[in-house]
Amino acid sequence: MKKLALAALLAITPVSFAETLEHVEEEVHLAMETIQQLKAEINELKSAVKMQGEIQEASVSRIAKTAKKFEKLHLGGYGELHYNDTETDAGSKSRSIDAHRFVLFFGYDFTDRVRFRSEFELEHGLVCDKNTDTDTSSGSTPSVSTCPGEVELEQMYIEMDLTANTSTKAGVILVPVGILNENHEPPTFYGVERNDVEKYLIPTTWWAGGLLVTHKMNNGLTLEAMFHEGMKGTTAGYIRGGRQKSASATANDWAYTLRATYSGFPGLKASVFYNHQSDFTQVSSDNIDNLDIWGASAIYSFGDGFEVRALHVNAEFDGKVETAAFFTNGFDEQQGTFFEASKRFGDLGFFVNNSNVSGESISRQYTVMQYGFSWWYPGSNAVLKVNYYDKEYSNPSKQTSNSDGVHVGMGYEF
Repeated sequence: MKKLALAALLAITPVSFAETLEHVEEEVHLAMETIQQLKAEINELKSAVKMQGEIQEASVSRIAKTAKKFEKLHLGGYGELHYNDTETDAGSKSRSIDAHRFVLFFGYDFTDRVRFRSEFELEHGLVCDKNTDTDTSSGSTPSVSTCPGEVELEQMYIEMDLTANTSTKAGVILVPVGILNENHEPPTFYGVERNDVEKYLIPTTWWAGGLLVTHKMNNGLTLEAMFHEGMKGTTAGYIRGGRQKSASATANDWAYTLRATYSGFPGLKASVFYNHQSDFTQVSSDNIDNLDIWGASAIYSFGDGFEVRALHVNAEFDGKVETAAFFTNGFDEQQGTFFEASKRFGDLGFFVNNSNVSGESISRQYTVMQYGFSWWYPGSNAVLKVNYYDKEYSNPSKQTSNSDGVHVGMGYEF
């Protein structure tokens, strides 16, 4: 019996073994296919990861380049709002509120040595009311009163460092004269309005197209020379009205300005300046010829918040024949003196100043006295200003035009 069972087992074993072997081969083949598929998927994932890395690297590179470009940009600005309430000795009252200036700065550093700077300004809040624009059907045009403002390009220049101590500016540049012409942001000076000496005789703000060379010496002395467009005034000799502002400026007769500034003594900044206009009117046939403006200024900070400022300006016209009333009345020699003393206690400062103006007519010959305070918003470069204003004319015929009142203003710089 045992022999029969053994024989039967030996008879069926090859069949079962063959079937098992075939099954194993199928499983192995299936496993290999699965492995190949997984390898393909892994390779695809590797390619995707590599591509993503390249994309991410490219994105990071673009971001870095953009960030580096923005690091070279310089943005800033300033502005001021004024409220003036004055009354003349004749009883005439005047109250006004004016968004006097809104200014934006934009600059870009091309390299460590080459820079671009600009200043874009809107004055008096409105260039022209759209409701009073030209009516083509009637031909009417807006009056000056409905278009009180101006849009101005006050600065636009390329600055380049020639050496560690010497640089040049080419373009539309602020003329290097006086105290406020180059530094007139509201938080930097006392009084709501700029002083009349610099307003009418400098005349601030005064810019021109040209070339400026600056050299700083190691002893605290800075020398500047500017060759620029001249003024284009009238025979009335109104200096402020002669500014051309680089707006299709007539350049028949050029001008130049020289200035020397000393700041080698702690707390002191003192300057002397000279400007020459070869023909103030740019018209060779009229009686007005040369104009020379010279002056000196000083700012001295004693420490502990106490500061004094002083400025004297003298302007002298030459004429071909000096027999016209402009010359015989002495209006060809104009001058002004400004003095101010101030004391600052933290964010609060008090001041008193005096401006003496002798201009081109009896209406431009007067003295202005102001006193008041400025309060800087804590932790900011924004300021609130209040001052008393008193204006007295030199000529007896103008006594009824004497005026006094209060000025209130806010300003900022960033």
